[in-house]
Amino acid sequence: MSRLCLSASLLVLLGTLAAGTQRDETSTPAQAPQPTFCPEPPYMGPCKALLFRYFYNASSRLCKTFAYGRCRRKQNNFLDKEDCISTCNGCNRLQESWATVLP
Repeated sequence: MSRLCLSASLLVLLGTLAAGTQRDETSTPAQAPQPTFCPEPPYMGPCKALLFRYFYNASSRLCKTFAYGRCRRKQNNFLDKEDCISTCNGCNRLQESWATVLP
């Protein structure tokens, strides 16, 4: 095979590879549907421990803190902010909310 033919073949191959790896800038990545428990309100539970956890606040679309009593945990109860954000598609901001403290 001549050098010219080989060079042309390589250019076509590289062009094809480059076209296959380019992303369409108008497309957005598909997001997984939000779990059904994300809109549930925070639940402290009947126990009296005072652990601060994160819950997804559907009205503000943020992960916020709440006081958790340490028993009868519901699903909208996260140990850290990152789990809350990744599970419920929350924003990357955290707002402190101490409204749900011991009754």
